[in-house]
Amino acid sequence: MTLATLAMLLMPLHLNAQDWFGDVDLDGKVNIGDVTALIDHLLANDSYTPFNPYGTYLSAKGYGAVGDGVTDDTQALENLFEDGYRMHKAIFFESGTYLIRRALTLRTGMEIYGDNATIKKRDAVTTSLTEAASKHQTYIDVEDASGFNEGDMFVIIEPNYANECTFGIVTSIEGNRINFSNVISDKQSKFPGCIRNYVTGRQVTTAFALLRSWSPRFDCDGVYIHDITLDGNRNSSEPLVWSNSCIHLDAYYPPSGYTGNTGIEYRQIQRNLIVNNVTIKNSPHDGISDQSMGGLHVSNCTIENPAMHGVHMGTRYSGGVITGNKMTGSGSGAGVFLCQSVVNVIVENNEISSFNHGVSDEEFASCGKYTIVRNNVFKNIKSYVFDFLKASASSRGGGHIITDNSIEGLKAMMFSGKYLDYVTIANNTVSSITTLPSSIISITQSDNVLISGNKLPSGTTVSEPVKSTDTTNLIENSNSWNE
Repeated sequence: MTLATLAMLLMPLHLNAQDWFGDVDLDGKVNIGDVTALIDHLLANDSYTPFNPYGTYLSAKGYGAVGDGVTDDTQALENLFEDGYRMHKAIFFESGTYLIRRALTLRTGMEIYGDNATIKKRDAVTTSLTEAASKHQTYIDVEDASGFNEGDMFVIIEPNYANECTFGIVTSIEGNRINFSNVISDKQSKFPGCIRNYVTGRQVTTAFALLRSWSPRFDCDGVYIHDITLDGNRNSSEPLVWSNSCIHLDAYYPPSGYTGNTGIEYRQIQRNLIVNNVTIKNSPHDGISDQSMGGLHVSNCTIENPAMHGVHMGTRYSGGVITGNKMTGSGSGAGVFLCQSVVNVIVENNEISSFNHGVSDEEFASCGKYTIVRNNVFKNIKSYVFDFLKASASSRGGGHIITDNSIEGLKAMMFSGKYLDYVTIANNTVSSITTLPSSIISITQSDNVLISGNKLPSGTTVSEPVKSTDTTNLIENSNSWNE
C-alpha cells in the first residue's frame, strides 16, 4: 500500500483536505501532499510538532473546567467537546488533572491534545439491587441511588459474564429508583432495558470510557488524540468490561444483528483513530479498545497497567499500525490483541512486557490474516509470546510474519499456532529464559510454514524445539536451538 493510498484511507470521507489537515507541509497549498506528510511522520516514528487541522482551538479552562483533580469537570468538558466538533476547532487541555464522571464523546474530525494535562476517571459509584430486575425493564430499584446523577453510565454486573451485562444511561432518579434508557453495550442494543432477569443483591456500578465514540448516535471517522495522559483510575474497582477501556470506539449491534458479509451495522461510520504520544494508565479494561472498521494508528504511546489488553482491535477489523510504543501489563490479556477475523495489522518497534501474551488473536473465533510482528522487544511475558491458536478449522488464518523480535525472560513457548497457512517465524532471538519450556514453537494442522534463523541463549538445551502436529510443508532452516 502506498503512502498516498494510506493517507486517503485515513481521511474522513465527507471532509476535504482543507477541512481536515490544513497546510501541513507548509508549501502554500492544501492537497494530498499534506496528508502524506503527516503519515510520513507517523510511519517514520519521528517526533514532530502536532498540527492543528483547523488553525484554532478551544481550551478546557476557557470553558470553565478547573483541572485540580478534585472538581467534577464533566459538564464543562462535555460543552467543550460539543462546541469543538460543531465549530471545527481543536480541543486543548491546559496543565492539570480533569476529573470526569462519564465518557467524553469522540466525533469525526476531532483533535484532542494537552500540555502536561491528565483526564482522569472519578471513583466508581456502587450499590446493589433491592428488587429483581426483569428483561425489558427500564428502571431498577437499588439500595442507595444518592451517588448517581442524570447522564451517568452504569452496569449491572453478571458474575463471570461482565461483558454480557446490561449498560444504561440514567435519565432520572426517584428516591432509590434509577430510570434509564439508551442501552449502550454492544450486545444489548436490541433491548430497551435489561436483557435477562437479575436477582436481588446484584451489583450496580458506574462504568464508562474516558474518550468514546457512540455508534450509531454519531459518526466517528478520523480522530487525532495526542500529547495527553488518560488515567482510568483502575483502583476504583469498576468491573472488567470493554466499555471501561480508556479509549473506546464501540460496536453497536442493532436489533437485526449482523449484516451478512458487510460486517456489523453502524461500524461503517467508525474508523481511522490516530493516537500519538499519549500516556494511558490504570485502565479498568483495555488501554485502547477499537471495535470499529479499522484504520487504527498508535505510535509513541505509553500504556501502563491495564486490567486486560494494551491495544485491542475488534471483530472484522482491517488495517492497524502499532509502532514505537511501550506497554506494561499486569499479567492479564495481551499487549496487542486481535479479535475475530482481524486483517492487515503491523506491530513493530514496540516494547511489550508483563502481559499474559505479547501478541494474540481470538482463540475461539474465526482466524485473522496478514499480521506482521517485527523488531519488537518482549519482556517477561507470562504465557506464549505469540499466540495464534484456533479452536476450529472452519475459518483458517495465516499470512503472518513474525520476524526480528527480541524476547527476554521466556516463560513458555515463543510461538503457538493452529489452523494457519503461510506463516514465517524468522530471526527471532531469545536472550534469556526464566522457565525452560519443552518446546519453543508449536504448530498444529497448518500448511506452508517457514521457521528460520531463530536463536536461543548459548548453552540452552530444549528437548523438542519445534513441535509439529499434522502440519505440511514445514521448513526449518538455520535455527540455533541447542548450541
